[in-house]
Amino acid sequence: MKKKGLLLYSVTAITVFFSLVLFAIAQTGSVQPSPSATPLRQELKETRTENKEQLEKAREASKKELEAKREAAKNELELKRESARKEAERKREALKQELEKKREEAKQKREEEREELKQRLEQKREELKDKIKTKREELKERLTKIKDERKKQIVEKIDKALDALNERITDHFLNVLEQLENVLVKIEERMTKLPDGTNTDTVKSAIINAKSSISSARAAIEAQAGKTYVVEVNTEEQLRPDVGKARQTLHSDLKAVEVKVKMARDAVHQVAEALSNLYRVVKPSPTSTIIPTTPQPNTED
Repeated sequence: MKKKGLLLYSVTAITVFFSLVLFAIAQTGSVQPSPSATPLRQELKETRTENKEQLEKAREASKKELEAKREAAKNELELKRESARKEAERKREALKQELEKKREEAKQKREEEREELKQRLEQKREELKDKIKTKREELKERLTKIKDERKKQIVEKIDKALDALNERITDHFLNVLEQLENVLVKIEERMTKLPDGTNTDTVKSAIINAKSSISSARAAIEAQAGKTYVVEVNTEEQLRPDVGKARQTLHSDLKAVEVKVKMARDAVHQVAEALSNLYRVVKPSPTSTIIPTTPQPNTED
């Protein structure tokens, strides 16, 4: 019994001991930080927060500065572009005005030359009227050899028809030349639309050649307009060959003038082809063409 009580006492003592140990451990784990440690941690926390705010402000300031620089550079570039655009427009406008002035001067010159030619032709035809009047009086005198009145009337009618045909065909040739000149004007206007720096020497050379051909043809027409044709009357038996000879002479003369007019037309056609080829190089277009359709000289009576 004594041993049993001693054992119970020992167990109780051990239990109490372990309880005290566990309590001490629990108290040690829940130890509160000392009051002196709290301000240090708070200061570190505040410092980190302040540094973070300052970093954010620096980043924001750097971002705004970069955006400002970009905006300034963009504005400067826009100003340069605008300045370059205005300068290009100014040059184009100056070139346009210069070309317009030259076109107007060229147009006025062409009109003056046409008017001068018209006046010369009128003067020639006025002078020709006296020649024709004298020629017809002489023809009547020569026709006295012919007894057949119907044949006399036919010859006189043919004589008038030859002069009328010559006037009609020469007027037609002059109209053809005017149209060819108008084509050249349009071609020269198209040349101004080519990109800057385009080599147009071939076209310019062709234009000079075409203008020379037109001038040559015009001179031939002017000379032809001052001609009249005499029907020689020898005998009644030779009347038909005599009339045919006058008609053949007129036909040959008109054909010679027609050759010059066709040369002028071909020269203008070559100008148009030269410009068309140039456009294919600098601005390809499989469907575009500027080859003019010019009226065909016609000497058919």
